[in-house]
Amino acid sequence: MPTKASRIEKAYDALKEYNYFKAKKLFEKSLKKKKVEASFGLATIYFRSDNPFHNNDSALFYITISDQSYSVLDEKGKASFNAVSGGKDYMNILLLRAEISSEFYKKVTKENTIEAYEQFITGHPWANELYKATHLRDSIAFGNALKLNTSASLKEFLEKYPYSEYYNKARFKFQELQYSELTKAESVTSYLEFISKCPESPYVRDAEDKIYQLIAAPNTIEAYSGFVKSYPTNRNVGFAWRKIYQLYMNEFSEDRIDQFRNDYPYYPYVEELEVDVKNFKQKLLPFNKGEQYGYMDYNGNVVIEPSYDQAGFFREGLASVMKDGLYGFIDKGNKLIIPYTFNSVNDFEKGRSVVEKGGKFGMIDRSGNKIFPIEFDDLGSLSEGLAFGKKDSLYGYYDADYNLRLTEKYTDAFSFIDGFAKIQTGENQAYIDQYGTYAVAPGYKEIDFYNDTLLIFEEEGLYGIMKRNCQIVVKAQFDKILKPTLDRSLFVQGGKIGYMDLAGNTVIPAIYETFPNYAKRGQFASNFTIVKLKGKFGVIDKNGKIVLPASFNDLGDVSSLMAYTRGKGWGFTDLLGKIVVQPSYSYAESFKDGAAIVELNGLQGLIDQKGNFLIPMNFKAISRLNKELLLVYDGTKYGVLTSKGDTVLAVVYEDIRLMDKEFLVMTINQEVQYLYLPEKRIIQPIEQP
Repeated sequence: MPTKASRIEKAYDALKEYNYFKAKKLFEKSLKKKKVEASFGLATIYFRSDNPFHNNDSALFYITISDQSYSVLDEKGKASFNAVSGGKDYMNILLLRAEISSEFYKKVTKENTIEAYEQFITGHPWANELYKATHLRDSIAFGNALKLNTSASLKEFLEKYPYSEYYNKARFKFQELQYSELTKAESVTSYLEFISKCPESPYVRDAEDKIYQLIAAPNTIEAYSGFVKSYPTNRNVGFAWRKIYQLYMNEFSEDRIDQFRNDYPYYPYVEELEVDVKNFKQKLLPFNKGEQYGYMDYNGNVVIEPSYDQAGFFREGLASVMKDGLYGFIDKGNKLIIPYTFNSVNDFEKGRSVVEKGGKFGMIDRSGNKIFPIEFDDLGSLSEGLAFGKKDSLYGYYDADYNLRLTEKYTDAFSFIDGFAKIQTGENQAYIDQYGTYAVAPGYKEIDFYNDTLLIFEEEGLYGIMKRNCQIVVKAQFDKILKPTLDRSLFVQGGKIGYMDLAGNTVIPAIYETFPNYAKRGQFASNFTIVKLKGKFGVIDKNGKIVLPASFNDLGDVSSLMAYTRGKGWGFTDLLGKIVVQPSYSYAESFKDGAAIVELNGLQGLIDQKGNFLIPMNFKAISRLNKELLLVYDGTKYGVLTSKGDTVLAVVYEDIRLMDKEFLVMTINQEVQYLYLPEKRIIQPIEQP
């Protein structure tokens, strides 16, 4: 016996036959008992344009009821809706809702106003066209702000649309207009006021440059000296000092440099003066031939034949050399100035060298005279005029002439830095000044400067912050406190990471998880840092605001383009969360200086921000030497390439390392060569005929 059809089934049958009058009537009568099915049917009728009931507002009204009611249906109710709606279940509701929203979007695009797009975005958050609507709204708003062309109009846009894809463009334009408006007078006063009002603006550098240009316009020593004195924090102070030096050195000579030192004792680039002095003398580099070492000049000419077991670099005119297991010092004429006496030596610094013989330490001058007898168990180099030393069981401090300045009474001692030295007395640490007065009295097993006025202290395995007089500012309650970077300090409490300000106030509570190398990677770089939450990585700013939600398995260092992975390869995202490069590498480092190291199938390469290869993926390892140069390794040999992929050193070396800002040291066939970085020129000994 056939089952009698229900009212809702009859309604859907009528709908299939396009009998909209009957279907509408039956759906309306079924709304109370079959709200999901009936409201879906009514939405369908109102949405269709082939009947007199067509009305998109009503269609949206009823599809919303159907959507909301579906969530409270039991399994029987869902099965009932599935039976009458064509077998797609809830998907039918979503599809119809999307189609209805699309009709609204067509209408909105015809109006093409901010208000219309706002209404659509608010009323149709599920719409397929939501991104388009947002883009068009922001485009109109941004265009309107540009037409007004004021910092106020751009600021209003930034505040109203903080997540707009035009945000960065608007921010740059705002900063440009803000700068031009506030410095319209183009006077020193206007630029100073701008720096005071907008210290975070990227145009601060330009404002400082303008101040420098205005003050230094006469191009005289007096003008530059006045600038240095009046604006000591300006970024151009270094340039001004160098200009003073250049103008002063109208007659370049060693005597003139000495006179400059006397007239300008606070000149900050003393090392550069030393370099100029050395320019009057020969420059030599150690090299080896087999197991013997000698010296060559910068052109590879052999100046001192290989005859030493080891050879150091010349410092203050002397170089340490070794023969038969003992060290001495020679001058550039290969004259033995200090005999082979010591088991180890330090380079000369300010005419003094710490030396070791038979396990005991002392200090000699450039002539080899023992300023400090070789009888110390431990001896530091001179720092701020004093060196710590221990003869028996306690440390004291000595000046450059071996006068005992601070009595031997400390169980441990460290070098002076900025007028203070850390010492240990008994089991507690303290800080003293150069007169031995306690700047921080002993009271805790471990202390360290937090900033100029506060210290980190340890008590029963926990850390807190105190003043120099040991008055507690923050009680010992942390597992770890790191020194601040960019006015934020990382701390660990209860195994979780948080951040405090320079006064020790908690700014970001300890809610983030520790992770490998968090002491370095978790510190603030720029305005941002990496954090880990619920096993995922994200980025926050200095106020704890989420910049990138914690949704990544791992992140590279903070950068405008950061390497990321969600578990299936590495790609790149910007700080707005926009995926710039989809995960396509087995490993990647964040972009730095416009390039990033990437890895795939065990090989590494270097790409630019468009994904183009600057260095092909042919190497087992790539690492940065400096901003321009990269060390590459093919599995057996090393080479050096520029960040543009140009070859500086072919991949033929057994070892390459950065010696200082001027030199790379290479080993090939067990012999030493140099790359002179300013000229990218290889220096190696010239074979004698």
